[in-house]
Amino acid sequence: METTKYLIIGNGIAGLSAAKEIRKNDNEGSITMVSKEAYHTYYRIRLTEYLSKDFKEDQLLVNKESWYEEKDINIILNKVVEKIDVDNATIILDDGRRIKYHKLLIATGSRPFIPPVAGKYKRGVLALRTLKDLKYIKNYFNGCTDITVIGGGLLGLEAAWSLKKLGKNINVVEFAPYLLPKQLDEELANKLKEKLEEKGLNIYLSSSAEEILGRDKADGILLSSGEKLKTDGILFSVGVRPDIDLIRDTKINFNKGIVVDKHLRTNIDNIYAAGDVIELDGRTMGLWTAANEQGKIAGANMSGKRLEYKEPKPFTSLILDHIKLFSIGNVKEYDKVYEFKKANTHHKLFTTDDRITAGILFGDIKDMAKLKKAVEEKLDIKSYTTNL
Repeated sequence: METTKYLIIGNGIAGLSAAKEIRKNDNEGSITMVSKEAYHTYYRIRLTEYLSKDFKEDQLLVNKESWYEEKDINIILNKVVEKIDVDNATIILDDGRRIKYHKLLIATGSRPFIPPVAGKYKRGVLALRTLKDLKYIKNYFNGCTDITVIGGGLLGLEAAWSLKKLGKNINVVEFAPYLLPKQLDEELANKLKEKLEEKGLNIYLSSSAEEILGRDKADGILLSSGEKLKTDGILFSVGVRPDIDLIRDTKINFNKGIVVDKHLRTNIDNIYAAGDVIELDGRTMGLWTAANEQGKIAGANMSGKRLEYKEPKPFTSLILDHIKLFSIGNVKEYDKVYEFKKANTHHKLFTTDDRITAGILFGDIKDMAKLKKAVEEKLDIKSYTTNL
């Protein structure tokens, strides 16, 4: 039986950043990473961008293969972990191999959520989560004329923008009454919609897919409004769910995700979890930046430190060629809003008791680092605006 001091299941950004942190703190301890994917860790957040670009796999990799060799990190790719034996601190792979560990990190990430829509199993109904998905989707959409993206969130809009560059007719179907409701207020969301429509996107708000039309293969969508859209390709982008199948029959506590404490430890002493798979204080996150930070904290704690994960203020940036926006904080709860407008720029600062709690930069986003700092420090509005 193989033995390793540190075992990491999953090689997304949480798994990779944990491995880096462990190696910083422990030069000697053996590290093994197991991934069901065929590739080393890649920039998952860039997959939508490559819908419209030719690429080589290594362009998406965070580190080349030689990096793992230099850091003495053992990588097992293309293997599924079938079982975690918590009592014997062992995992079993789909080829029968057993690996014993001292410390385990579960970083299995998430899977795309496709809601229960009639006809969702027809050909041409797809979701993008992995590099393998990207290759299949690019190939399938190559033969499509009309493509519909279900979900007008960040990834949905990025995907729609990329696909539009291929010369396709693109529809975006969004359940909310306006785009990016967590990140924008209605006024700026409407501005974003106008700009996207000017570029040729067809946007349907307050809408959802009732049924995927077509025999074996999608050729249309029936919307909740009763309208029918002609479409031969459908991309669902309506969020993700933690991938917790592996731990369902173990003693590891889970709810929506694997339940962890502020040190990212599970209820089992030598088992940690990080990234999209976790639930902390009743919440799951599903953000690359959060997964990266959680991996660092978990890796540090596995290798002898005692750090706490502090959830940062959520922030978002969207850049679609000349359309740029940045949003941070809670744009729904505030006492007062301050607006600054120029030609193609519209900025809003949201305050409570004269302290900045959120902000949106639309058009010109060069001040995003300054705004991020102001929101994190709850800066007084006067001291921020005197420098504008």
